[in-house]
Amino acid sequence: MSNEPTERVELRTERLLLRPFEVGDVDDVLAYASDPELARFLDLPQPYTHDDAEEYVARRILDDWSSEATFAIVWEQRVVGSIGLHINIRDEMAALGYALARPVWGLGIVPEAGRAVIDWGFERFSLHRIHSRADLRNRQSWRVMEKLGMTREGVLRGHRRMRNEHVDDVCYGILREEWKQARSDSA
Repeated sequence: MSNEPTERVELRTERLLLRPFEVGDVDDVLAYASDPELARFLDLPQPYTHDDAEEYVARRILDDWSSEATFAIVWEQRVVGSIGLHINIRDEMAALGYALARPVWGLGIVPEAGRAVIDWGFERFSLHRIHSRADLRNRQSWRVMEKLGMTREGVLRGHRRMRNEHVDDVCYGILREEWKQARSDSA
C-alpha cells in the first residue's frame, strides 16, 4: 500500500450502490438515524436531530479514506444506511461498522454490502484482518457478521459506556486467508 491518499470509490452489488456520502443525504440519514429502535444498540444522540445528521454527513465528506472509509448504502434510490472501515494500515487491519434503516432490516442488505466492502478492504489495503463488534444483546448484528464469514472471537465484558450503562461487546473477525478461501469456495 502506497502513501498516496485513498481515492473515494463507488461499489456496486446486485441490488445496491455503495458510494461516498453527499450533502444531499442529510434527510435520508435523519430518517433512519432518528429511529430509537436503530439507536438502541448504537451510540447515537437521542433524540437525533437535523443538526446531528448534517454533522454526520459533513464528517463523512471530510473523512480521509486512507483511515476512515464510509459508504452510503443506496437501495431503491435512497440512502438507507452506512457501512465502512476504520483502517489501521500499520497493523494491516480494519474495523467494519454498519447501520441500516429499520424498514429494510431482514432483506440481506448489510451482508450484501458487507461482502463488497470486505472485498474492497482486503484488496485495496492488503489487510491481514477485518473485525467487527456489536452490543452483545444485538443478535441481528451477530448474524450479519456470521453471514460475512466472520468467526466469533469472544465477548468484551463492560467494554464501553453507552447511555449511562456499561455494555458487553461480542467480537467477530475474518483473516485474509479465510476470506481468500471463502472466495475460492464460492467461485
